[in-house]
Amino acid sequence: MKRRHYTGLMLLLSSSMVSGAETKGKWEEGFSGTAMLLFGVSQSDSQADSGSDKLDSLDDKAETKTEAFIFPIAASQFNYTFKGGNNQLFLGTSNADIALGKPHFAIGYAKHVQQIGTFKISYIPGLLSSTTWEDPFLVGSKRQETDQRIVGGRFQYQEILGTGLGLEVAVGQRKLEDELSASQYNRDIQSQLDRDGYIYYTELSYLTPLTEKLFLRSSLGYLKQDAKGDAVSSDTYTGQLAVVQQFDSATLTASFKYQYAKFSDKHPIFMETREDDIVGVIVTYSYDNIFDWHGVGVSIMGGYTEKVSNLDFYQSSNLILASGIRYVF
Repeated sequence: MKRRHYTGLMLLLSSSMVSGAETKGKWEEGFSGTAMLLFGVSQSDSQADSGSDKLDSLDDKAETKTEAFIFPIAASQFNYTFKGGNNQLFLGTSNADIALGKPHFAIGYAKHVQQIGTFKISYIPGLLSSTTWEDPFLVGSKRQETDQRIVGGRFQYQEILGTGLGLEVAVGQRKLEDELSASQYNRDIQSQLDRDGYIYYTELSYLTPLTEKLFLRSSLGYLKQDAKGDAVSSDTYTGQLAVVQQFDSATLTASFKYQYAKFSDKHPIFMETREDDIVGVIVTYSYDNIFDWHGVGVSIMGGYTEKVSNLDFYQSSNLILASGIRYVF
């Protein structure tokens, strides 16, 4: 296979196509990037993170919560490539991460070495937050939402020795703005359910060209959540397959994953050690140069995740539908 088949997952999963013009290095010198406005709707019935804001009992069935959202920077990335085309600074969120269901806003540096591969190191400042309950187990009173963020660092080595092999290692800190888990229980139980802590992630991936425009990305990942509370610390194993089909002016990506999570200690409220099985699918479709407007494109995304847990409180399903307008420069 020609080397261009291994030019990095971001190029394959992003909406923009690689220019046919040859450059001196991997990237075109100067400023480049994608500016995108993403909007959509999400639906979840997770009792632990959404659902009803008031519980009469921890055995209550979770209510489905539907929310609209808009992200001005969700899939925007800005790059500056130095002379020679093999050294680059980048800022933002890559379309590749969104297509794989793990978006992060990052600030970093990339370097390409011919026949060796592409190295990326980045800082994740936690700009993309999510919401959860301050105290998921609060009964009889209104539960309050709080923001949770992950701040950390990430190292990626892609196209290892000119092949489709890739390695990613990341370390981060998960921080809730207000962590009040089990506020109605004693301090020992509260400490066992403290969700703040550190996250360690490792992934091996392989990108296989099936045809000139059809690619398969397979990966195995391991996530260690070392929370302050042993009952919410876990080891998670992930297998994922992503199929990427390129067309003349479009890219279609379908990603399928399975996760198994095993928690470290017995849950002090439910008196069992938690185990989760999670399946998910994400499909994205991007079309370039719509109406022959150079650089202007549209994207559509749909995703569904189902979590089955031995503790009913943690069972959930999540659905997301989104679309976006972008400008590639």
